[in-house]
Amino acid sequence: MIATQPVRARLVGRGDQIVEVVVDHGYRPQSIVARAGVPLRLVFHRRDDDPCMDRIVFSSPHLDRRLARGVDTTIALPAQPAGEIRFACGMGRYHGQIELRPDTSSSLEAVRAAAADALRRGWRLIRSPVSPTGEERAPAVVRAGLARGEITEDEFRRAGTCAHGEP
Repeated sequence: MIATQPVRARLVGRGDQIVEVVVDHGYRPQSIVARAGVPLRLVFHRRDDDPCMDRIVFSSPHLDRRLARGVDTTIALPAQPAGEIRFACGMGRYHGQIELRPDTSSSLEAVRAAAADALRRGWRLIRSPVSPTGEERAPAVVRAGLARGEITEDEFRRAGTCAHGEP
């Protein structure tokens, strides 16, 4: 069987995905792309008399189902994490795969919706101040040392001139 472009599962109803697969000397499509974390229904239309196609076996979750000739068989896969599910005929001669991809658009939409909701409720986005560098903190540290009597006034003056780039 010649490999073709993967077919995307289409969304139906409130959160289900569906793909129709023709079973005739192999599976068409043999490569499917679906969203991870969303239940998937596969509707198999078996047209082939080959006894090899009597069964279909899935890798994860491990399922083994019969496919009757001339009858549509729906197999419902529960929501799965991102990854790959392989399926094959009962004898392993014909194969297919389902690539489960994370839905990045829904994550972005969730962040956008949360930000819009927060702004509607009057929240403000506050940027925290940037921490000063060691060089910027040095004069304050030296002044504090003088105030506590840890350094002399002469040491304080030298530290102050060194901070300004003078020897």
